[in-house]
Amino acid sequence: MNIKFQKLKGIPSLHVAFFWKMTVDARSPVTVTDRFIPELFFDYLYIRDGKIKCIDEIAGTQFTVWGQSLRTLYTHPVTFVFSTPLSLYGARLSLRFAESFWEEMKVNCFLKQEWVREEAVSLESFQSQIAAYLERHRVTKFPYPMFSTEFEESGWLSNFSARHKRRLYKTMLGLSRKELHNIQNVHTFLEQTCDFASQNPRIIQHVNPDVFYDQPHLNHTFKKMTGFSPVEYFEANSILQDTLMSASYNEFPGA
Repeated sequence: MNIKFQKLKGIPSLHVAFFWKMTVDARSPVTVTDRFIPELFFDYLYIRDGKIKCIDEIAGTQFTVWGQSLRTLYTHPVTFVFSTPLSLYGARLSLRFAESFWEEMKVNCFLKQEWVREEAVSLESFQSQIAAYLERHRVTKFPYPMFSTEFEESGWLSNFSARHKRRLYKTMLGLSRKELHNIQNVHTFLEQTCDFASQNPRIIQHVNPDVFYDQPHLNHTFKKMTGFSPVEYFEANSILQDTLMSASYNEFPGA
């Protein structure tokens, strides 16, 4: 099986972290299973060749992903099943993209979209079409940004009462600030360099007390978010998400 991954820089003004393309080829058609855990990014997917099935065990659903769709924020893991040969393009979008999205933002779902109007023959072609579409359709939902950085609240948002801020978070992202923090805390742990190759890894050595006050707290949150214990997660293989997470950590270190 031959797997290739390409990446192009994003467009900060449009809240695109980066653009990417993944191809998976094999001598004969096969299926590849990829586990996806929650992240603080939206992903626009354009399936040029192949097919993707999404299995959501929490919701008890299975469905074929549309040829073009926006993956919204998830609070639980899902499983992708890729059918080869696969040619998949994507745009990874930051949280702030939700402030300019022209439709209602929902959670734990794929929204059917059509941002690419002509067949993308290259990653550069995909990039230019996505950029042009976002430039034409973006809106301004609030008079000021909700975030000053990728996750820190802006001065405008911090002036509101806790109750009103909860309403704004739900309206904009579909998730509460607490739910966002839970996702962020898991990735704060994952971003650390941990040696899980040893026969008896000691997770407690990597627990940041500012994030998780002890190992049971980490294990409980991690299991709920990913469906795995920390050791089980690092022993499992993921083709696409591991690559996307690595690229995201490089774009937004410590975010």
